Amino acid sequence: MALKLKNKEVVDTAAKWFDFDADTKVLLVSLDNTEYQIAMERMRRRVARNDAQFQEGDIGVIAGEKTEYVNHCLAIASFLLKDWTGAVDGDGNEIKYTEQVGAQMLEDNVDLFLFVLEHSGELAASKKVEQVETLEKPSPASSGKASGRARKPKSAS
Repeated sequence: MALKLKNKEVVDTAAKWFDFDADTKVLLVSLDNTEYQIAMERMRRRVARNDAQFQEGDIGVIAGEKTEYVNHCLAIASFLLKDWTGAVDGDGNEIKYTEQVGAQMLEDNVDLFLFVLEHSGELAASKKVEQVETLEKPSPASSGKASGRARKPKSAS
């Protein structure tokens, strides 16, 4: 079997609305979003670099350091969660979506955090299925001409 190069989308900006609860809808993109993946890789490298400053058995915190959860909430709010409707503050006033407010809402609401990851993951899985179905469809054979019709060989008479 030969190696097969698969087409890969560079950026997936397709977003879909999901009902978080009876009052709130969230607009999400796929978990395999390139920017989100880069942000998560960068966060992991930063955490590892910070951890490397401590010796075995040492416990400490670097000034200004954020938890992995807080960093993850910021990455989700920046790259996966794109908008919402029906979100309200403590007084019941509707809140417009921003990355900062989204990160705060994710930090305060683990159910929302898990919901976004689950449904963004579902988007990624369905995108992969569609991609496989599209890439594996046979295309009709042609001679390469614009018309697509193959040239008939001349008879040898």
